[in-house]
Amino acid sequence: MKDKTGVAIPGKPLAGDTRLILEERARLLARTPESKADKGEMLEVQAFHMGTEYLGVPTNMVQEIQPLHAHRWSRVPCVPAFITGIVNLRGRVYSIMDLAAFWGLPSRPISESAHILLVRGVNQSDNQEIELTLLIDDCAEVRIVRPEELNPPPSTVSAKVQTYVRGVTPDMMMIVDLESLLSDPGIIVSEGE
Repeated sequence: MKDKTGVAIPGKPLAGDTRLILEERARLLARTPESKADKGEMLEVQAFHMGTEYLGVPTNMVQEIQPLHAHRWSRVPCVPAFITGIVNLRGRVYSIMDLAAFWGLPSRPISESAHILLVRGVNQSDNQEIELTLLIDDCAEVRIVRPEELNPPPSTVSAKVQTYVRGVTPDMMMIVDLESLLSDPGIIVSEGE
């Protein structure tokens, strides 16, 4: 802005300066983000605990996370031990799968901090979409993981668990391979089982 004599007033942008500032902002906002190849492929995961295990699942497959105690849920008779029950989320009924029980890990009580993690993916054998909720003990954080930093699961982890683990981070978080899990016919409970 200029005073009556035409001299610029310090701290006040000139009308032309405002236009230049706005054009620069528009250029910055319109630029294309750096490609993943430039930064290296990254994997965003939702981290959580399940008993003593520290796990992560890809966030692109997570639909929502809810505290279990905030919902009405019920146990279901005559289902495998890894099905904790069912829950109604906004009018849709989902199975609650205890991944620890499915993997044969020691059982644990359902805590006050328990959450359900609604995941969605495609069953690779029949290309059908599948949704279910995983019972988790807490909801930790969202983390970024570099796939090249993942190590194979240690030999102390059972073969069944290794089947569903994509890799282990340096701080021992196991990344769950949800595609394999959701494609396993063993998670489908049919009448008469």
